[in-house]
Amino acid sequence: MRVVAIMPSRRQSPFRSTSGPSGRLNPSRRSASRGVVLILAIFAVALLTTLAVGITTAVRVELKAAHAGLERTQELFLAQAGIDLARAILVYEDPSYDTLSDAWGPYAELPLDQPQELGEGYYRVRVHDACGRIDLNRADYETLVRLTDDPDLAQEILRWREGQANAEQYLSLPYPYPPRQGAFQTVGELLLVQGMTPELFFGTEEQLGLVDLLTVEAISPNTDANGESRTSVRTMWVAINERPGWFEEYHANLLELADMETWKRIFGYSPPDSANGSYESLAQLAEVLESYGALEALDYLTVSTDAYLLGLVNVNTASPEVLAALPGGSPEFAQAVLERRQAEPFVSLGDVAQFLSSQEEGAAVLSQMIDRVTTKSSSFVIESTGAVGRPPGSSVGGNGTGGSFRTVCAYVRRIEGNVHVLAEFEEDEPLPPYEETIRLAARR
Repeated sequence: MRVVAIMPSRRQSPFRSTSGPSGRLNPSRRSASRGVVLILAIFAVALLTTLAVGITTAVRVELKAAHAGLERTQELFLAQAGIDLARAILVYEDPSYDTLSDAWGPYAELPLDQPQELGEGYYRVRVHDACGRIDLNRADYETLVRLTDDPDLAQEILRWREGQANAEQYLSLPYPYPPRQGAFQTVGELLLVQGMTPELFFGTEEQLGLVDLLTVEAISPNTDANGESRTSVRTMWVAINERPGWFEEYHANLLELADMETWKRIFGYSPPDSANGSYESLAQLAEVLESYGALEALDYLTVSTDAYLLGLVNVNTASPEVLAALPGGSPEFAQAVLERRQAEPFVSLGDVAQFLSSQEEGAAVLSQMIDRVTTKSSSFVIESTGAVGRPPGSSVGGNGTGGSFRTVCAYVRRIEGNVHVLAEFEEDEPLPPYEETIRLAARR
């Protein structure tokens, strides 16, 4: 019997072979597989590249942020170094009397308002004598009128600080806010007072603004030119009578001006309008001292028992605008003060009294002004700008050079050999160039 093998025909097979005679893939299929792998590889490389770029960018951003944060911290410490330097100078500087030529002033031999390099950066410092300005919280109506040239605004300023401002008026504004109803905490608070304008507050090219003429605190030591506490005339008469020899021991300088009998008459004087039989003001005392030819003694005597006096203006550091605004002041008087202190500073209150007495209508000027002025200061404002990098010459500042900066402002008080920081905050602008500081100081 014959067995016949039946092979399925290509047409009868339901499957088509994908391999050649040797069992390998067809060339066309191999190419397709390779293309898929290549695409997957390219996709993977692109994904990894994207991730790498993203990570690198994030790292760069973080590095820049860290570097910027480091620079900001460095700038703050540089600015603080300037504040500390100014405080140290105020501590060791002779406090007998203060002028713009002192170590802290713009006319110092080595001005603070110059770039001071430190580490990887520099700082600049500017010190203002707050006692060279008018105390906003103690200025009277007439002084405010002379400063603002606006009686209504002067009255509104008084209402604000005395708690009499119309709250309904302020609360009815498009952007309402309540008035403080109390003493001004900063000079900038003046911008909230109704009637105040930016031009009046910030000033113009022709005139200084109120921001440069006012302060919220001015404290002066009640001491003579030697730094010794002045003696109150309210207790002098009792001391002379109860402690023989006391006057001769502690006030030999007064005996050089007048004899003992004269001083007994002076200290026994009772102004007719005095309730307690004593002097109520330096103006009253000055009138009597001048009649005895002992006006110079005004530096050793006081009508107050306080160690520090409030609201006095230092005639050695005040601007012409401030001097003209004082009771009894005028532009002519301010010019006379500037000429005198440029030739020779006022070293004592007796020195100031003699100068006032020598002016035209000297008796009236002395009477109105002697209770408002001093020659020494205890309140200062320190501004310091810190920046990283090297200073580009004298025109230093973040805005002027395109670099970053930080400016710190500190209100300080010098008392008993220490300089205490009362308040400290940052400002948005760098210090102006040194040339601008000198230009403003030249007006003083």
